[in-house]
Amino acid sequence: MDIQWHGLSCFTLKGKNGTLVTDPFDRNAAGLKLPKLNADVVVANSDFDLHHAVKDFGGEVRVFDWPGEYESKGIIIQGISAYDRPREKEEGKKDTAQRVIIYMILIDGFKVCHLSNLGHKLTPEMVEAIGDVDILLIPIGAVGCLDAKKAHEVIEQLEPRVVIPMYYKVPGVKLPLAEIDGFLKEVGLHAPVKEKVLKLQSPSNLPQEQTEFKILEPAVG
Repeated sequence: MDIQWHGLSCFTLKGKNGTLVTDPFDRNAAGLKLPKLNADVVVANSDFDLHHAVKDFGGEVRVFDWPGEYESKGIIIQGISAYDRPREKEEGKKDTAQRVIIYMILIDGFKVCHLSNLGHKLTPEMVEAIGDVDILLIPIGAVGCLDAKKAHEVIEQLEPRVVIPMYYKVPGVKLPLAEIDGFLKEVGLHAPVKEKVLKLQSPSNLPQEQTEFKILEPAVG
């Protein structure tokens, strides 16, 4: 499987039998231009313009944008409801949290967890529903999503084998997101090598005893 990042929470996961794209965004809203993306399957979040620019994909593409269980092209998907900020539980206060959809994606034997713009620690029920994670795609930009400290806490909740940070400031992006430096300091990562494409051969080749961090360069148009 090959993984490319396009900025924000948009990735291309290219498997042997099909290609999946996550959270395609609108250029005018994001400030970044997506390259021409080809996909068999798109998972998105219908509550956010920055996560649901699906109109440019052809009619043959399967689009899943709601919690539930799905399968297409040999790719198995589970959508789990979460929120972009902690929910307001105090009596009389307005709850402004918006729905976020966490996607668990089984592709080429890899268990990929895409957290979209999650903004809170996971509940025990969410952790149980997500289960084992090979590759965690986690937001760290602190605006409408987790900040570096909370992202680290979520990583510790899930104990993935590989972590790829997303949803942070890169050249061109309009959102006032945090830079990646704070996250790197939080997790103790110094001068990481950036990769354009993460090529993975088999889940058995992933780290067994520790979590490995991978930093991707955004592939934009």
